[in-house]
Amino acid sequence: MLATMLTIASCIKDKGNYNYHAINQVTFNNLDTVNGYQVGYGDTLKLNPTLNLSQDKNGTGSYIYAWSWALTNKFGDAVDSIITTSKNLSSVVKLVPGIYTLQYRVKDNGTGVTFQTRVKVNVTTDVYEGYMLLSNVGGQSRLDMLSYKSTTNSFTKYIDVLKKMGSTVPMNGMPYQVYCTQYTTSDVTPEDYGIFIFNSAGGNRIDQETFAYDPIDNIRNLFVGNVPKNFAPVHIFQEGAFGLAYPIMYTFDGGGNVYGYSIFAGSAFHYSPLNTYTATGTPFHVAPYGVSDGSTGIFYNSDKKGFVTAPSYSSTFLVDAGASLKYPTGYNMVFMDKDYNNNAFAILQDPATSNMYLLRFPIGGVATYFQQIIGTDISSANNFAVSPTFGYLFYSVGGKVYEYDPSLQTSILMVDKGSSTITSMSFQHFFNSTTSTVNQKYSTWANYLSVASYGSSSTSGTFELYSVPPINEQIVKVNGWTGFGQIVSVSYRER
Repeated sequence: MLATMLTIASCIKDKGNYNYHAINQVTFNNLDTVNGYQVGYGDTLKLNPTLNLSQDKNGTGSYIYAWSWALTNKFGDAVDSIITTSKNLSSVVKLVPGIYTLQYRVKDNGTGVTFQTRVKVNVTTDVYEGYMLLSNVGGQSRLDMLSYKSTTNSFTKYIDVLKKMGSTVPMNGMPYQVYCTQYTTSDVTPEDYGIFIFNSAGGNRIDQETFAYDPIDNIRNLFVGNVPKNFAPVHIFQEGAFGLAYPIMYTFDGGGNVYGYSIFAGSAFHYSPLNTYTATGTPFHVAPYGVSDGSTGIFYNSDKKGFVTAPSYSSTFLVDAGASLKYPTGYNMVFMDKDYNNNAFAILQDPATSNMYLLRFPIGGVATYFQQIIGTDISSANNFAVSPTFGYLFYSVGGKVYEYDPSLQTSILMVDKGSSTITSMSFQHFFNSTTSTVNQKYSTWANYLSVASYGSSSTSGTFELYSVPPINEQIVKVNGWTGFGQIVSVSYRER
């Protein structure tokens, strides 16, 4: 009975007074909500929308305008970042390059109703990503860039890119190394990503987006301790561990010392060399090469002529590699690097005979290969690189590049630059090569051999990329540029 009564009551006609009337409607024209807009970092974005006011044809009503970026904070919470309250937008954009949502709101004060539209804005820069090339030009350092444009899948050459960007980073002195890497667990602020430039005047970082420089960006400020003002490191490398992004770096000062940086140990270098056998021991000299899997580091004691290890990312001193690892002793370290599977390759030279040897081992594991290199003019080689895919050893002598097959113990001439000299050679280490389908290009480029050569003039430097086929086939040039100085170091600024 109760259910029946409720049903009847619900069916009684509502006799309330509902008089509906149209209100002023705001619609937006002259805004591209389909394709959005592109603006360069530091440039002014100007938008002048047209408002269609359904009941205010002359636009005499009272309105409040607001332009804002739809952002998120470090906790992932939405942040409505107001840019201006003007009807039209004219604003300098200084957001980290990327794609953003721009919101435009109009509130009709007469009705209290707010209308909104959104457009996408792609913030770009001429130096968003690409190959960084550090050159020697008349005994001074110069940074050039091959800037990659994803929309055209092409590179644009910028000679003296620091001058183009108005950077004031010191570039006097002989160049040592340029190195690009993320060195904390995020890639948001200039403190998270490092574009390092080392020369005889010192070591510095530049802003990851604008290449701007502040004296606080000197590498001395990544150290804890009394670091001398003339501190000028010559080499740096980076690695990750335990599924976390990039927790450790090592840097060499050119005087036989190596220093470690870890996000697990205060996110700083400690100005106390690792190259001792006790935390307070007398430092020995290490070769300026090293490899790491993100935990264990492998180095070479140039005094004792033997391998030493940093057992963990938090090591404060080194220990001799155990005899069970079967690493050879008594040689000079010439070169050392690793592939993406944490297999290390070391080139060692017998000081008595000048014969060259190739050592291969998994980092922290037992040696798997140690043989003399039977290659053409190998004792005169001055640049080395190891294919991360096939394990071929590439080396240069003068203007020639040879591929050496460790299994067949045979060398094959691959590049001949005539009277020019090979000044740099490497397989670029892409940290993001396997982390995302977006970066599949990095997986391909990681297998390109980069070759820099130099002729007789200050603009005769060339930079070329070669794909490496299997079965000792001839390498294939896939791209090349010229007009550089004497290139000594190359690193790729990733995204």
